[in-house]
Amino acid sequence: MSGNKGYVNRFKGYYLDDCDCSVCKNFQGKKRGCKLDKCCCEDEKLDAIANGRIKRKRGSMKWDG
Repeated sequence: MSGNKGYVNRFKGYYLDDCDCSVCKNFQGKKRGCKLDKCCCEDEKLDAIANGRIKRKRGSMKWDG
């Protein structure tokens, strides 16, 4: 028996593409815009910029929609 291996969390943080308005649940389209006064992903956007996670890695999940 191999025993308990545990869980390795490899999440490093969001990329700037993950915080795009077009994938946000509060975004209502180009004409109507966002229904919130303040962006709900603002903290994640600043963190991604500060840590250099600007562009998504090549070959990762793509948005089909």
